[in-house]
Order: sequence, then structure tokens, then C-alpha cells
Amino acid sequence: MAVQLLDWPFVLAGAIEAERDDSGAPATYTAHERFANPKGLALNKWGAGPFVRLRPPPLPKVPGVYAIVHASSVLYIGRARDSLFVRWGRRGYSVIDPRNCYVGGQSTNCHVNHLIGDALAEGWDLELWIHETPVPDEIETTLRRSLHPIWNIQDA
Repeated sequence: MAVQLLDWPFVLAGAIEAERDDSGAPATYTAHERFANPKGLALNKWGAGPFVRLRPPPLPKVPGVYAIVHASSVLYIGRARDSLFVRWGRRGYSVIDPRNCYVGGQSTNCHVNHLIGDALAEGWDLELWIHETPVPDEIETTLRRSLHPIWNIQDA
């Protein structure tokens, strides 16, 4: 299945899921508590979590642009300069590394994972749509500026 977002075709990669606890709710954790933090670094805006361990759909190991969608509404547009698989893997959104919880870490991983966890806890069905491209930056910028996804931090 494919849809057109402005000038670009996106294909459905699949549902975004999370590990669940015994009650069926997304199992949450806080990553920063596993880090000694000897330098006394401050948490970034989303570093306290809570986070979920995601189970993204199978993804290609190519660069591209992705859209997180719920009920036909685009919630988030992002890019993977190297690999969609890596961006959504253990070093990306799927498992939050403690170092990313602090100022200077990859705060976007914390932000997006937290939003996904909240949405899944509310019972939302989330889909991941992808567009493979070796040059994702311009496409991501154009889509963000045109679609104004509510989960993206809007450009000032």
C-alpha cells in the first residue's frame, strides 16, 4: 500500500508496537537511572521519560524519510540519513540509551519514544510509513513545513 505525501510516495512499513506488561499496557522504564552521571549532567527536556521498548516493523538499511501516522493523520516526520533500520533500532528510537537522556545526548530519541509510549498507552494504533531516498533532508524539511505534524518541534 502506498500514499502520496506532497510529491513523494510513502509505503506502509507496518505498525509501531511496544513491549507490554502483564496488564497489556506498554511496559515503561526510565533510562537515566541506569547511568552513574559522574559529571553531574542535567537531563534534557524529555530525559526523565518514561520510555517504552519499541518493536518497529521490519525496515530497510537505506536512508529515507518516515512518517508516524495515526488515523490517517501525520503526527511526526523524520529522516534517517544513513539507515531507516538503524534509526528505529536499538541505537535509535526503540531503546533509549541513558546518555541520550542528558543535555548533549540525542534528545529527539527521548522525545519521540515518549510520545509513542503515551499514544500506545491511550490505545492509539500507530503506523510507520517510509520513503526511501539517498537525500532525505530536503524532503523532510518540506514535509514538516507543509504538513506541520503535531509531534515535530516546529522551526522557529
